[in-house]
Amino acid sequence: MPRGKPIDTKWLREHYPVMTDINELLDKHEREFGWRPSKTSVYTKANKLRIRKKPVQGRDKKCERPVYWHNEPEMEAWMLEHDHGQRVDAVSDEFRERFGFGLTRGQINLFRASHGTQVRQDGTRRGGGARVPVGTERKGKDGYTVIKVREETNVAMSKDNWMLKHVWVWEQANGEKLPKGHIVMFADKDKTNFDPDNLVAVPKKLMGVMNGMDVEWHDRESLETVIAMAKVRVARNLAMARAVRTCPCCGRKFDNMSRLKYGNVTSTICPQCGKAGRKPPTPKNKRFDHDKIREMYAQGYRQERIADIIGCSRSTVSVAIHGDNRKRKRKK
Repeated sequence: MPRGKPIDTKWLREHYPVMTDINELLDKHEREFGWRPSKTSVYTKANKLRIRKKPVQGRDKKCERPVYWHNEPEMEAWMLEHDHGQRVDAVSDEFRERFGFGLTRGQINLFRASHGTQVRQDGTRRGGGARVPVGTERKGKDGYTVIKVREETNVAMSKDNWMLKHVWVWEQANGEKLPKGHIVMFADKDKTNFDPDNLVAVPKKLMGVMNGMDVEWHDRESLETVIAMAKVRVARNLAMARAVRTCPCCGRKFDNMSRLKYGNVTSTICPQCGKAGRKPPTPKNKRFDHDKIREMYAQGYRQERIADIIGCSRSTVSVAIHGDNRKRKRKK
């Protein structure tokens, strides 16, 4: 679109509401005016002028009222009792008689899909193609293999008859469903090795801790060792968060349980003083044990956490670990 060349308002009001294809609209504008505007400029100007597309026959109209089924138990119970797969318009009319407003096709289909009441007209999938047999495998997202485990879905319009193959193999080998809040990991990190001994169930809450430990694993034994180390670290953080402390700023007793999800379990001041921006008083010329700082760093503590535990600044920890660069420069 040439700069400073606006789209004719009268032309846009005449053609924008009736032309559903934006590319056809741009082609028509180019034929009549000799230049082609961008899609963004057309949409922006139409929005500023409040020009709307005319409704297309056969498309859903906007809903009369949004319905959140989990917040409407009476409506949900009525739908479960009266919706038996009849025509959408019939369900909408009956719903209007009871509650004073109708439902769109999308609202009814969403209710049926989420509650497992969708009725198929025939036994084939959408598109009329033949169904693949149970046991069929295909590649899913991120290189994982998915497998068809049963013919029919439990919830209509879903794909819950397909599972990640490594999860399905783990459940078959252990004779139980994967516990809630767990994932199945490949011990050797090979996504094609479905040996049950190579599949380990890991709590999701440990994944962030394991990834932050900077420790590699390559088989089941090493992976279980890393999981045990992560559990110890989580238990240690929980114990540190539950420890009752005395705020040096205001003298209030507090614990860090409210800060546990943020990983700040070693704070020496209470949350109220922290929000107020106060800092714990530090005696001037206080000398910290550099050997202890280096020992904690060797054990895997991060510099920020060491500073919180020791009660010093981050720069003090850095100097204790790496030495004072200023002194090195002076020596040179």
